[in-house]
Amino acid sequence: MKNLILAIVMLAFSSTAYAGHHKNDDALKLTKRQDDAIMTITNVGLGDKVTTISATGKMGVYGTVYATYNLSYVTSTSGFVTGVGRGAIDADSVVGGAFRGVWTREGSTVKIRQIVQISDGSQNLDVIDIDMLKDTFVIKAYTLK
Repeated sequence: MKNLILAIVMLAFSSTAYAGHHKNDDALKLTKRQDDAIMTITNVGLGDKVTTISATGKMGVYGTVYATYNLSYVTSTSGFVTGVGRGAIDADSVVGGAFRGVWTREGSTVKIRQIVQISDGSQNLDVIDIDMLKDTFVIKAYTLK
């Protein structure tokens, strides 16, 4: 009986420990760096351990972008992604970026969520959906820094 009462008391107090008073100021607020970008797949290299996808397109503030994504497998439908990209802004300006993240596949759609470090010092959270049937990427870039 003592153990039952002790368990009930512990349960009652543990719920208040998880119910912290969070201010809205503490919430992560993401703003879009630019309009959504659509890129076209230019190459796919399939492998047992890594699949490589290259794409190009116009990407707002980064100009004409070329990127390569290396998708390594944890399961047949998910894993990690690494890669690099270059954006030609104008005749004199090119920025580079490196990224790391995770990917999942749902049917014929590959979803990538990655952090991008750009050579100008900025950072993005990219939310990418790849439509394998249309050979296109839709990239939503959110400002981290």
